[in-house]
Amino acid sequence: MIGAQVGPYLQKGEWQANASVRQFETDQEYQGPNLRQDLISKGTQVKEGMWFLDVQATYGVSQQLSLTLDAPVILRAHWSTVIAGTRYDETSRGLFDMMLAARYWLFKCPTHPDQNISLGLGVRMPTGNANATALFPNSLGQNLAARPVFTGIQTGSGAWGLALSLEAFKQFRYFTVFGTGNYLFSLRGQNDTLSFGAAINPLGPTAVAANVRYNSTPDSYLVHTGVAVPIHRAKGLSLLFAGRVEGVPVHNVFGPTTGFRQPGYYVTVEPGINFDTHVATYSLSVPLRAYQNVEPSLGIKRNSDFAHHMIVFGVSFNFGGNRKPAAKAAGP
Repeated sequence: MIGAQVGPYLQKGEWQANASVRQFETDQEYQGPNLRQDLISKGTQVKEGMWFLDVQATYGVSQQLSLTLDAPVILRAHWSTVIAGTRYDETSRGLFDMMLAARYWLFKCPTHPDQNISLGLGVRMPTGNANATALFPNSLGQNLAARPVFTGIQTGSGAWGLALSLEAFKQFRYFTVFGTGNYLFSLRGQNDTLSFGAAINPLGPTAVAANVRYNSTPDSYLVHTGVAVPIHRAKGLSLLFAGRVEGVPVHNVFGPTTGFRQPGYYVTVEPGINFDTHVATYSLSVPLRAYQNVEPSLGIKRNSDFAHHMIVFGVSFNFGGNRKPAAKAAGP
């Protein structure tokens, strides 16, 4: 809960429980940085939306070291496209891939209450179902059958991964500056789930080139930085303004780059608020998309859809340990 008026560190033996919900809807399809107006004018663009719940439990091994178990859940996702003049919809829901991560503050916490840097290392476990299916026809609009849903709403990756993170914050008199960087390394080039093109090909999956016959398991990255300002006249209230870059690279760092993927990135600006009641800390932010770019994959131009905005709501509880009340606004 960045910028909340609570202390920045967990104490030894203390727990923190976090839950956040992200929601978005979109019918804007892009190629490169450009909107596909030709598809939108005909009403054949892809439409997509999701309600996504992220639940985390963090334990303070010491004030310097903490462990986090992250359990993301797709509450409901939908994706639709037009085939043979008719729009067909797919939906999915379920537990996504869980992650276990450790974070260590580099500077001694008792002597650095106003600034610090942490390093994190996590393991993504393929606990989700990477082969969720829905009734869908082939590309001729025929043979309605259970086929793998589009990769963007699959409920798992089908691959183990390693996550590296770097976080930092610094408090000034009237505000806190913070930054986070994460990179997820996939340890597998592709999974065993048929890509959408292979699943709907009327001649069967083998009619699709082998390098795009299955879904890719791509790396991903996130950079998030901003400033939080506590409103001391409104006890517990902080204002937040941040910027975010999220994306999927064209190539994986480890292993081969195979399978169907939609590489690219998008940039958002993010106004928000935090409110601390000393029982729980609540946050609300609305990331607004400012730029996007869909990059070619395996030499093929790709399309992807991006939401104009998202709504993110979170709540955090601390319990256990021996926490003392914080004297000033804190960082992450």
